[in-house]
Amino acid sequence: MNITWHIKPFNKLSTMELFGLVRLRIAVFVTEQQITEPELDDQDLESYHVFGTDETGRVVGVARFFFEDSKLLVGRVAVDQSLRHAHIGSRMLIAIEDYVREHNLAETIYLHAQLYIKDFYLSLGYEPIGDIFLEADIKHIMMAKKLN
Repeated sequence: MNITWHIKPFNKLSTMELFGLVRLRIAVFVTEQQITEPELDDQDLESYHVFGTDETGRVVGVARFFFEDSKLLVGRVAVDQSLRHAHIGSRMLIAIEDYVREHNLAETIYLHAQLYIKDFYLSLGYEPIGDIFLEADIKHIMMAKKLN
């Protein structure tokens, strides 16, 4: 599958891009995972939004990253349910890592990994930090990857 990766601050997103990425986030986090906390939050306004589109322009993977306490934090990582084993998530994280390196934004990337997909992040070189915690009533663990 041919995917085009886009990385834009919130204020540079078109309405159609915003629609596509919010639609996917709602499908994954609200419909699929039944998270009842608001999907859009003020952090979206300060984030870089990462999204992959297929040949038809459909958004198939999304994430965001922002600075919190001087750490670059990746969050809201989601992939279209029908494409979960097409390596879209790993390709998206590599695109984020490349962007962060190219723009010299940070030496380390942090993320809150849902515990059930910890092994996915481990396979990409992320290491667990600290204890398991609850976020939106889902078990998470902080993970980090030092960029070379």
